[in-house]
Amino acid sequence: MVDKICVLFLCTFACFVCVKTDVVCEVGFCQSFLSDADNSCPQTAADCDINNATHTGLRLKSPTLCNCCDYCLPLYGKGDHCSLGGPGTGTTIGRCGHGLTCDPETSKCIRMKSKCHDAQDVFDARASRGEVGALERRPYCDAKGRFVAFDCVPTQTCFCQSEEGERLFGEVLYTGPLQNMPCGCSRFNEQIRKLISTKVPFPVPGPRCTADGNFNPVQCIDRICYCVNRINGEISGGETINLDTEPISKLPCYDPNFDLFPEIFWAEPPYNYTTPCYNSVQDKAKIIEQGERDGFIMDYFNTFDDMDCLPDGTTGRIGRTRNGSKICIDQRQNRIGDYEAHMNTPEYENMDCKCALTTELMTALSEKPVCCANGNFRTIQCYRGFCRCVDSDGRQIGREEREVNRLQCFTSNWQQC
Repeated sequence: MVDKICVLFLCTFACFVCVKTDVVCEVGFCQSFLSDADNSCPQTAADCDINNATHTGLRLKSPTLCNCCDYCLPLYGKGDHCSLGGPGTGTTIGRCGHGLTCDPETSKCIRMKSKCHDAQDVFDARASRGEVGALERRPYCDAKGRFVAFDCVPTQTCFCQSEEGERLFGEVLYTGPLQNMPCGCSRFNEQIRKLISTKVPFPVPGPRCTADGNFNPVQCIDRICYCVNRINGEISGGETINLDTEPISKLPCYDPNFDLFPEIFWAEPPYNYTTPCYNSVQDKAKIIEQGERDGFIMDYFNTFDDMDCLPDGTTGRIGRTRNGSKICIDQRQNRIGDYEAHMNTPEYENMDCKCALTTELMTALSEKPVCCANGNFRTIQCYRGFCRCVDSDGRQIGREEREVNRLQCFTSNWQQC
């Protein structure tokens, strides 16, 4: 067993086949090659040039010598003929467009069956009945019918979500309908959790993220640290440092704003770039390993549920006081407001602090959501003369009403939670 926490990266391996050829794709090759009358490019599909409601396509590298020619892959619309291949099915030069799939029975492009598309259908049905509120958003699906990387609560915040629409780590202020939130690091960590077996003895952390769900510009494997692209996590530049001799601040991409616990590495060498949560996991792993080497049965202690680190390396957003009650804390482990839940109460069991964290992000704004005493969203939120029901993430459910008692979630004690 290793006694260090390693960052896990999934690697994609490309295979290259070497063939004997007299052609070298140098700069200017295509121009001279195509100038020969015997060499000409085939006619490409017009879909890439048309690109309207009925015709569209993808420009790809052509399967010609040195990719000298243009190539357009047509994307068929809903109801258009398609083929999955096979005897008697015919051939097509394109494929079904984004969000569509080829029906093997009818050989027609049909809408993909997915959880996100089902959610869109439910929204559309409610909209046709006039049951959609002003701050509700129709679910966005990607080209494969999955939920896009983030969802927003207009006037409040946006947060990362999985392909199945489950909320993930990462939240920022809402800035408008054109907002984009890649959430690549947050989704990467979620995929790792799904792929790593639960039988692995120690937690396997993924790449470290920042509060918006993007990659921290500094990543480390063991004691070697390097710079990465914040959006896709790819290595950028060639600089690396060894923490045994150099502090993390020597890396050109190091940003102190992303360093939640700088006091941990500002010391004499060997330096560190870690967090209290990572240290706790490492210390416990060492104790378990030492106990096993000494012949003790450590199964009872071999659990890390109480120190499951978030993608930014912190222990979570719910802390505990000396008397056992729960409180809401920020990414630097500082208490947020006076939100608290005492043991043996329903508020203690369902505490999530989502509203407390949202209002913390909205500190500079005048209109904020109302939170329960435990930091959760109150089920009824009022905004500029109208009230609405919301879910645990603060998203509106159903139409807003001027009279609060007309809401479906109304209770006589709706203000007390």
